[in-house]
Amino acid sequence: MLETLIDISWISVQAIAMILLADFVGGLFHWAEDTYGSEDTPIWGPVFVRPNMVHHTQPNVMITIHWLKNNAILFTVAGVISVVVWMAGAMTWQFAVFALASALNQQSHRFAHVPTVRLPWVIKMLQRWHVLQDARHHWQHHKGGTSRYCSLTPYVNYALDGTGFWRGLERVLVPVLGQPRVAH
Repeated sequence: MLETLIDISWISVQAIAMILLADFVGGLFHWAEDTYGSEDTPIWGPVFVRPNMVHHTQPNVMITIHWLKNNAILFTVAGVISVVVWMAGAMTWQFAVFALASALNQQSHRFAHVPTVRLPWVIKMLQRWHVLQDARHHWQHHKGGTSRYCSLTPYVNYALDGTGFWRGLERVLVPVLGQPRVAH
């Protein structure tokens, strides 16, 4: 019995770690969209920077876009990488949890923009229990724009923002990528 409880605990810790890792990777990408490149940067600009800039000037536009179109890039990337990992014989349940959570980053972000009265009850419950990020937490990103880049859960943001991770990363990358687009 004790061995089973230990196994269940270990599996739970690994699943939570994969979800938090997916949140971190999504936050890195969001930070990069906000910080480097311009609308004119080849590929990066029109595909990522331009829609992100629109999102920051008109935050609720994302909820007017069909949910599948809004999530298509992350679903596609997670799917392609998962197929490659599977074909390489390296698929694990941990990677599957990471890929699924990564694919759902944008949808969680979208939920943080939907008026609470329009959210499905299960999403409201997950936000209330702080499993998913809620609108109040996410609004701090739109208010200041220099923190809370991770949009899946609130937890990774607390750790990264509290330690000054994003500004430190920018200082390290200035010699390689130049000054950030937005002064912090």
